[in-house]
Amino acid sequence: MKLANRVALVTGGAHRVGRAICLALAAEGADIVLHYGASADAARRTADEIVALSRRVAVVQADLSSWSAARELGARAIDAFGRVDILVNSASSFVRGRFATASEADFDQAFDVNVKAPYALCQVIAGSMANRPAGDPGAIINIVDEGALSPNREFAAHGLSKAALLALTRLLAVELAPAVRTNAICPGPILKPDRMSEARWQALRETNPMQALGSPDDLAACVVFLAAGPAFINGDCLMLDGGRDWTRR
Repeated sequence: MKLANRVALVTGGAHRVGRAICLALAAEGADIVLHYGASADAARRTADEIVALSRRVAVVQADLSSWSAARELGARAIDAFGRVDILVNSASSFVRGRFATASEADFDQAFDVNVKAPYALCQVIAGSMANRPAGDPGAIINIVDEGALSPNREFAAHGLSKAALLALTRLLAVELAPAVRTNAICPGPILKPDRMSEARWQALRETNPMQALGSPDDLAACVVFLAAGPAFINGDCLMLDGGRDWTRR
């Protein structure tokens, strides 16, 4: 197993993409600290699936709109199994709104969950990784999205927050190395948005060079790769979009 005897903290791990990440890490031997915000039932179901893979799991609730709660989550995660080797910042708020109509509350919600919480959480987790032995760095993996690189006018504040998370990734790659490697993953069409029709979702195949759509399992495989991958990968952003042409969004 690629991640035997490792401990991974996954934020937003109860369902959808977060669930896939938790299960992929567990399948490779990692014990999991599964964070959730409000999806308690889904978190319990995912935890049961992790146990079925013969891995340990600790389920921790936290409101990631709160700086102090994010820091407390980090401390509780370390306490659960004595350390955290892998941190995956997967939790995200998808605040919808165009530039002209976005409110201060929209802006705050996007940045609190997508930027401030990862920042505060990384402070705690990176501090615990500072004295790792040479050649065995910890791993921080931030999940951004296309809004970080290509503006989506329907999600103005969200895109800005993901761009900030990508900037944080590059800052931490310099700040925390060599004890910690920090990378990002930028997924394209891997999971249908709730408000998108199935027909429109399937039509995205036509705009993709691979003539295909991705899946949460594809993203989870990328997380495993970066968590266990070559130690020289640091400060990168792995594009998971099939070579998508953003001009045809």
